Amino acid sequence: MQKKFWKEYTSPMSRMRQAWGFGIHSPFAFRLITKVIREKARYYAYDDVEAIARARVVDTLQRRQKRQRRLISKSRGRLFFRLTNFFRPDNILEIGSSWGISSLYLRLAERSARLTIVEPNAKIGNFAEQIFAEAGEQADFVREPHAIALPDYLAGEHEGLYIVVNRLPKAQYRVLPQLLDPALDKPSILIIDGIRRNSAVKEWWESLIKDERVRVTVDMKNVGFVCCNPKLNKQDYQVSL
Repeated sequence: MQKKFWKEYTSPMSRMRQAWGFGIHSPFAFRLITKVIREKARYYAYDDVEAIARARVVDTLQRRQKRQRRLISKSRGRLFFRLTNFFRPDNILEIGSSWGISSLYLRLAERSARLTIVEPNAKIGNFAEQIFAEAGEQADFVREPHAIALPDYLAGEHEGLYIVVNRLPKAQYRVLPQLLDPALDKPSILIIDGIRRNSAVKEWWESLIKDERVRVTVDMKNVGFVCCNPKLNKQDYQVSL
């Protein structure tokens, strides 16, 4: 009982300490956590995306549609924006879209990147594509199943991979680890939303932490950050947003 108490009591304290940079010796991780993950500055794009979210998703979709795929929260959408704005990837792969809103956060963070959105769900994919058309933004929408689309994408010539995995049905997390495993052999960034949402994604997250190809992980309670870069020392961090 005492051990469990101290674990629950000290975990938030440990997260806060690392969130402020205490005990972080890696310059890369220190900058990432203190200047990007914890950044409080307000970007102009936040208002643009969130106005569209209110008008086209919150006030338009029926309740049963929203249950099918939850709208990404402002805090997570803004986090995705800051991370993408920081790394400036040439190519972005989004697996699953939150009604196009998560995709807009990525698009506006790096307009020069080629954004590929893999969304086999026809209703969500069509809605997201319409959102992009109305906003005057571009992306490649792929409607094929993950088992076809992801191997094709990873087989392409990408100098670095930047992959965002949104919240998906539990069954899909049983196949994603195998499909995305080749990405861990390359310089890559992987951002996973909902790492404690169910047992399947939690098991995947724990396996990524143990994988020697993964050099840096940041556990943000609900979002996981993974960096595969052989030049970095292996470190795992836990922070609060």
